[in-house]
Amino acid sequence: MLRLLLSASLITAVSFVPTFVLAQTSNVQFPQPSKSGDYNSIQSRFRNGTTSTHLVWKVVSNNLACRSQPGTNYRVVRKLSKNDVIDLVGSRSIKRDATGKPWLLVAKQGSAEDIKIKCFVRANVQFIKPIPYSF
Repeated sequence: MLRLLLSASLITAVSFVPTFVLAQTSNVQFPQPSKSGDYNSIQSRFRNGTTSTHLVWKVVSNNLACRSQPGTNYRVVRKLSKNDVIDLVGSRSIKRDATGKPWLLVAKQGSAEDIKIKCFVRANVQFIKPIPYSF
């Protein structure tokens, strides 16, 4: 019984550890920002024509406010630092604030506590960028 519980705990813990392998950038086109810097699509396009939601992003600004809902008028849940790695969570789609700006629901990679905290960041090149990966 103890062995079964230990195995289940290990499987649960391992399932929260994101794994990714760097991709060759010539094989994939990562999400591209608009002229205003917004990511209006979070789809990566592969050479064979398939697309996939881009799940892993990097914070490129210092002290990025991660909010409870999409929009600057919502409570800051946590601050993210430059070079933090974040994963899309939930529906893995762009959410729009009242002004139409794109936001993503994310969780910071790291400890079990980091993974639990889900919040919204602006989907703009000033704040985040896609990290190359493949499965």
